[in-house]
Amino acid sequence: MTDDLRVLVERLKAVSHPLRLRVLALLAPGELGVCQVAETLQVPQSSVSEALKELRRAGFIVERKEGRWVFVSVVPQQELTPFLRGLLTEAGNLPKVLEDRARAKEVQALSLPSVCAKVQTVASMAPEAVRA
Repeated sequence: MTDDLRVLVERLKAVSHPLRLRVLALLAPGELGVCQVAETLQVPQSSVSEALKELRRAGFIVERKEGRWVFVSVVPQQELTPFLRGLLTEAGNLPKVLEDRARAKEVQALSLPSVCAKVQTVASMAPEAVRA
């Protein structure tokens, strides 16, 4: 397999999972903290971290650290490939993504420490309690 083909296959794999595609589409409008992503999507932070790892590996997102917080965003506009630009446009029209973005605005209105504390509390609960 040629290098170009291999890169495209890896990028397709990165967005072939619903959670990873939702995370990527959620970040298209702008940067969010990892805790904010987890709270918005109502999934464990560990799941978000795994999704971010794959998206970072594919070259779709970047991260920055500010103190103890980690913020993630889609690569800068000038680095968007036609593939990623088209994918973000298409995904941005999905009803679930529109719901996610609306919820993200609500989550962003809360303080980052309170959101992260809530996410970490849920993560420390027993799996049975989380499902209930």
